[in-house]
Amino acid sequence: MAHILVAGLGDLGSALAQGWLASGHQVSAIRRGTEAPAGIDLYPQDLFSDPVQLPPDQIDLLYIIMTPSTRDEAGYRAAYLTAPARLLDALIEQQPLPPVIFVSSTAVYGEQGGMPDELQEPRPEAFNGRILLAAEQEISLRTLSSAVRFSGIYGPGRERLLHQVNAIRQGGKGPSPRWTNRIHSQDCVGLLYRIGEGWLRGEMQWPVVVGTDAAPALNVAVLNWIAEQTGQAIDLAEPDIAPGKRIRSRFIEEGNYKLSHPDYRSGYATLI
Repeated sequence: MAHILVAGLGDLGSALAQGWLASGHQVSAIRRGTEAPAGIDLYPQDLFSDPVQLPPDQIDLLYIIMTPSTRDEAGYRAAYLTAPARLLDALIEQQPLPPVIFVSSTAVYGEQGGMPDELQEPRPEAFNGRILLAAEQEISLRTLSSAVRFSGIYGPGRERLLHQVNAIRQGGKGPSPRWTNRIHSQDCVGLLYRIGEGWLRGEMQWPVVVGTDAAPALNVAVLNWIAEQTGQAIDLAEPDIAPGKRIRSRFIEEGNYKLSHPDYRSGYATLI
């Protein structure tokens, strides 16, 4: 039985923690709130500012799944640089650091076009990508780690495109066409679990993993499909050429994880 610590108990963290618990492992968690799924040892605190409280038992695997409290640069620095650093500083005082799985984003690739993957050098222009890349690098210098760069996450509770379709039907303007990338939240959890299994078996894992499905798509094509499936077409134009990047996951392409929802059609079919 391994001891898993999940720092960040949102929808991904909660589902992941429950998965490890169901597999017979000890699971502890950190979050700002005071509620957690049954069976999970919760240490409620704000890692940005509170004294860090940790489980007394040895931790074998650490997930860091932060969410900024504000979407500005200060919020990102607090969530992705300050909080992880304070957590690791406290943890190393009581044990050698375990492998860390850090949830990052494909924002680290910036606005470059093409087909970036795990081998592509990140070129973030915006503060969010720059801070996430810095966080990946800081953690990798301190311990064994995997940074998992997710593209646009959708799934239960993340239904922005469904609302966008309804707004367009009511006279709202459609978006400018561009390439987009996404992954279902169920596959986010499955991918994080798979990488964690590898670390617990003592196997070196990829230092960077891209988490995205195998079907980059024009945003307008996705909206048109959702509209058709929900009974009233919106007929947005789908050009042959559009800006944006089409992200690949070599990790998934090489058979290290099998997607439950390989494209937006299979994923959104569960939501509409």
